[in-house]
Amino acid sequence: PEGIPIVPEDQLERLALEEGVEQFVFAYSDVPWEHVTSLSARCNAVGADFVLPGARTMIPSSKPVLGIGAVRTGCGKSQTTRYFLDLLNARGLTAVGIRHPMPYGNLAKQAVQRFASYDDLVTHDCTIEEREEYEPYIKRGRVVYAGVDYPAVLAAAEAESDLILWDGGNNDMGFIKPDMYVVLTDPHRPG
Repeated sequence: PEGIPIVPEDQLERLALEEGVEQFVFAYSDVPWEHVTSLSARCNAVGADFVLPGARTMIPSSKPVLGIGAVRTGCGKSQTTRYFLDLLNARGLTAVGIRHPMPYGNLAKQAVQRFASYDDLVTHDCTIEEREEYEPYIKRGRVVYAGVDYPAVLAAAEAESDLILWDGGNNDMGFIKPDMYVVLTDPHRPG
C-alpha cells in the first residue's frame, strides 16, 4: 500500500544487513552479464540469495505463442515481430502482438491497452517513446497490446486472435510462455 521503496544499488549491503534481506530478485535489463554476476556475488556475500526470474514466471496462453527476444536492445525484436505478424495474417491467421510495456504515470489506467488506431495512442495518453513502439504496428494495420495486468492483457489478446506474438521490447524474459522462442543477436555489437 505504501509502494516499494527504491534504494540505490550501492546501498545493497547496508539494506541487506539492516532489513535482514534473505533474497534479492534481479528485475531489470540492459546490463552486461558482468554486472549481473557482480550483483549476485554481493548478495551472496551478505548471506542473501540472488534470483534471476525464469520461465516459471511466464503466463501460459490458450493460443499458440511465438516469442521474440534478443540478447540486447536494438537487435530488431519489434521489426521481426511485425514481419511475422504480416506473414501470419497474409496466411489467413488472425495474429496480434503483445508488447513489453513501458508504463509511466497512472498504472491502473494502463492495466490493458489495445492499439489498433492512432486514436488509441491519444486514448491511452502515450508518451513519445510509447508512440515510437506502437505506431509501426498501427501503420501496418496490425493490433498490439500492452499494459501492466498481464493476465488481463493476455485474455484480451486471446479473445481476438488465433495466434499471439510476444514482442520482448527489452532483452529480458518474456511475460507470456512461448511455444517457440526466437532470440536475436547483433554480431556487429559484441559484448
